[in-house]
Amino acid sequence: MNIDERAVLIALHDVKGVGWETINKIMTVTPDLTALLDEPDQLLKKAKLPPNLIRDISPVLTNSNIAGKLNFYETCDVRFVTWFDHMYPPLLRYIHKPPWVLYAQGNVNLLTMPMLAIVGTRHPTPYGRQVAEWFGAELSAAGFAVVSGLARGIDSCAHEGALQAKGPTIAVLGCGLNVKYPPEHYALQQRIANAGLVLSEYRWNTPPNKTSFPWRNRIIAGMSRGTVVVEAAERSGSLITSDFAMETGRDVFAVPGLITSPMSAGSFQLIRDGAKMVSKPADVLIEYHAKASRTSQENERPLSEEEDELLAVMGAEPVTVDALLDRTDHTFGHLHTILLSLLMKKRIRALPGSAYIARLI
Repeated sequence: MNIDERAVLIALHDVKGVGWETINKIMTVTPDLTALLDEPDQLLKKAKLPPNLIRDISPVLTNSNIAGKLNFYETCDVRFVTWFDHMYPPLLRYIHKPPWVLYAQGNVNLLTMPMLAIVGTRHPTPYGRQVAEWFGAELSAAGFAVVSGLARGIDSCAHEGALQAKGPTIAVLGCGLNVKYPPEHYALQQRIANAGLVLSEYRWNTPPNKTSFPWRNRIIAGMSRGTVVVEAAERSGSLITSDFAMETGRDVFAVPGLITSPMSAGSFQLIRDGAKMVSKPADVLIEYHAKASRTSQENERPLSEEEDELLAVMGAEPVTVDALLDRTDHTFGHLHTILLSLLMKKRIRALPGSAYIARLI
């Protein structure tokens, strides 16, 4: 196997204890990383690395070890996107400390597409879930790869929306690709790997920690032309992503919610700070001279007058059967018939506690 500079970078990156700064120091003392194969100790000392780190790195820098490492990842169906590759996301090169190596499973060609991030709280309301799925579906169907973090809540809903629309989506993890976190999303991660792309800056077997997720967020924002925030509490982690976006001069969009909802406090703060308020995917797409595909409405079955009226009184928040009886003059039996019809036409969703919510997609 021909060991080139790219392969050496991958091997360096995969050494435990080697972070962004270490590789940056090594890159500054050698014009070609393959020189490390001939005189590793000398160059690593020149980079002023501590002796214990030199002892860890030096034995790895052999043709056989590097070839073995690459073969291991190939058997795990992992591909690499490095700083040296033309597939490296172009916008990502301009952020603070861009990743040297990204581990990838899925379709790396998605990295050449325009991307938009959708992020938000891990504890969304039913309204927030609906909105995230709607935006995920429409933005991906309009030709943007929807980027998010596979986290609980808004992130997973955005990915689901894109998958429902058969559009591109990219999940950026805060742990190694083989680490099941959150465990309940591993099946979703596999679906994204099959139909989209899963990325991580972290080597195999790396567990998540308190700093890995904020650090991961710079990649989500850095790859994307804009970031859409759907429901963010006042101290939501998704605000870190929007901060990264603002720092790199990218667009930030915020979806408003109820003024009394704690899950919308962060969104309103973003709007006060200059984020663009959006109430539908088309508001985002118009910023990039793109058009909504109307994927959610192409195959809609027509509604009766009564169904239209009931949807109007339901609004965007969950509503119980008792509340609907108070808002209409329907009997319980007739109301149940209309609700069943709307369920069959996929215009509403049933929620626990005899409640329903209008579907946005």
